[in-house]
Amino acid sequence: MEKKVFDFDLFVKQAGEQLRSGKPLIGAEGVFTPLLKRVIEASLEGELEEHLKENKKEGRNRGNGHTQKNIQSSLGGSCFVQWGDPS
Repeated sequence: MEKKVFDFDLFVKQAGEQLRSGKPLIGAEGVFTPLLKRVIEASLEGELEEHLKENKKEGRNRGNGHTQKNIQSSLGGSCFVQWGDPS
């Protein structure tokens, strides 16, 4: 999985523009949703990497760890996240 660099300053600028144009902050089409998606993916990626390191130390192999989920948010809406190396 190619890791993308997140440009927070660009996000803030775009979020401000979107909010001023009437886009909601939360929900399926909300301004916050892409940031939430990135935070969840980064968290799961880190957890997965640590888990796979532990399995390697113990001599276990439980696949490549690649998975994807549709996450429902209490902020409204959902986002599709994926983590792990698909190769």
